[in-house]
Amino acid sequence: MIETTNKHDGAPQGPRPLAEALEMTRALIQQTLDGVDPALTDIARHLGKSSGKHIRAALLLSAATDARGLIEPDAVTAAAALEILHLATLVHDDVIDDAPTRRGLPSIQSQFGKKTAVISGDYLFCLCFSMIAGMSHQYPEQISLFARAISSLCIGELNQHKHNRDSELSVMGYMRIIAGKTAALFFLALYAGGLLGGADEKQRRLLGRIGFAIGMLFQLADDCLDYESTSDTLKKSVKHDLAEGVITLPLIFAMRQNPALKTIAARSRLSAGEIRDVAEAVVQKGGLSQARTIAERYYHRACKLLDQLDEPVRQMQIRQLLDQIHNRRH
Repeated sequence: MIETTNKHDGAPQGPRPLAEALEMTRALIQQTLDGVDPALTDIARHLGKSSGKHIRAALLLSAATDARGLIEPDAVTAAAALEILHLATLVHDDVIDDAPTRRGLPSIQSQFGKKTAVISGDYLFCLCFSMIAGMSHQYPEQISLFARAISSLCIGELNQHKHNRDSELSVMGYMRIIAGKTAALFFLALYAGGLLGGADEKQRRLLGRIGFAIGMLFQLADDCLDYESTSDTLKKSVKHDLAEGVITLPLIFAMRQNPALKTIAARSRLSAGEIRDVAEAVVQKGGLSQARTIAERYYHRACKLLDQLDEPVRQMQIRQLLDQIHNRRH
């Protein structure tokens, strides 16, 4: 049986400002991981060490902010559940990609084995739904929102796998992949935050659109950083996508200018020299700059949509996070 914290046994009581709500979210995530079945204690401890920036949780909490700048406890629970959901997808992603590291530490699959990683990821999904189930009496829509987001994630990942090493993948085909595998969670973060923060349906839909645009920006920026950063700054294997046969937008644009790259990108194995040569060609042929241009469009779209929000505090907090994502270089 999976046990999680609820508002009657230690979850935060009363509305809090964003900074406090985010700290409480982090504490609830850790508390939830600490409370897992003993069979997963070592894995949960390892996951706790590789905690990220919790950008999705911060977006959900920002969208849940009321006119006083305060956030209700249910939003903290939802934000923690969202991050645990994201953590589950990362554990599974590392199995699919055979990734040796995650956020500068050994991945679960490399540390404990692939089978253990798959089961652990499944357990994390269950933890997420268990946390959300506690709010279903008041927000029945939440369960449906999380279920639809997971469906989108799965379809996005399946489509990415289907097009692995597909040097004919189109720009639109790639955009559909990342809409599912990345933007769906950002859509969920802002829409669910608006729901928990009392926004009306029109504003919730607007928040969802903002979240989608931010998610697309986030993934496209990440794709570009893979060609710009070193492993020390990005905390992942540089050119990892290319090595694993994942075709991203900078490479798609570069292959348009230099079709010879298609033959290399389609190979099942690439040497370190080939990866370096392709990465250099992506920059030289303008693939990186073109992808950055598309990312900029999503940034400006998110800004334009943000101007339509009717709650100034909510608007300000989301814009600050949007700018952080836009300006990040690692």
